[in-house]
Amino acid sequence: MNRSSTSSAAEKAPTVMLWGCELNQEKRTWTVKPQKEGKQDCKLLLSTICLGEKAKEEMNLVEILPPASQEDKKAKPITIASLQASVLPMVMMGLELSPPVTFQLRAGSGPVFLSGQECYEKKGGKRRGGSETQP
Repeated sequence: MNRSSTSSAAEKAPTVMLWGCELNQEKRTWTVKPQKEGKQDCKLLLSTICLGEKAKEEMNLVEILPPASQEDKKAKPITIASLQASVLPMVMMGLELSPPVTFQLRAGSGPVFLSGQECYEKKGGKRRGGSETQP
């Protein structure tokens, strides 16, 4: 492999940043917006939702709120996790979302921690999971 093909592959490589937030009684919603602007596609890869050590023995429901658009007023929130300290304190997942995304602690007082990665790739670049032929 020569240098030009190595540098062009590096230019096409997506930028990945760690991401996380806490939902609790005081902060019940969190909206994820792309941190980088410009000609880049952004995906949020949600990997873990877990209760904090100070969580009470209660059901904590985490959901994704639909985007606030005039077109679809019938859209309902989607529950993505039901956590309880003694039963299921953590969920591992591989959910890919397109920001902006709003998470809400619908029930319970938390704290609930969400973590994952923000992935940015230049528009028109190769998509994840695609195949590419090498000469």
